[in-house]
Amino acid sequence: MKVLGVAVSSGVLHFGALDAPKGVAAAVLDGAPARLVPAAGLAGAERLADTFDRITQDLRILAPDAVVLVGTRKHGNWTYKEATERISLISALMLSCAQQDLIYEELKTEQIGRLVGLPPASLGTFSHETIGLTQRPPYWNAGRGAAFAAALAYVTDGSEN
Repeated sequence: MKVLGVAVSSGVLHFGALDAPKGVAAAVLDGAPARLVPAAGLAGAERLADTFDRITQDLRILAPDAVVLVGTRKHGNWTYKEATERISLISALMLSCAQQDLIYEELKTEQIGRLVGLPPASLGTFSHETIGLTQRPPYWNAGRGAAFAAALAYVTDGSEN
């Protein structure tokens, strides 16, 4: 099973892709992108459409069995710009998954933390060594570590709905 974990942080989609064949430990999926940064030269509907197209392209290439989003911990004090950016990124991801008939699930940080053995607010401290990496990849603390934690939590939980 190939699982793509996704964390949204500071207007960027961070990816953590794992390949977890039945009965074998999960391993990092080679060739998967680290993140998707929306185009700076676009705004509004054009930016959303471009982001959707780029997400769709990445998903077609990766061909995951499931996409797992790290749930939002912040529930108040959003600026309109922050909220719009996050909602746009998540909406583009959801639509792309629906269009490609991919399993899409959002896991709360509490569930991810329980399954990977970390406090929910500390997913950024998820160890890269847990998934067999000897060096910490780029953007790990920015959100990629949490994305890998979500992917591993999904695989660990055995979710298949």
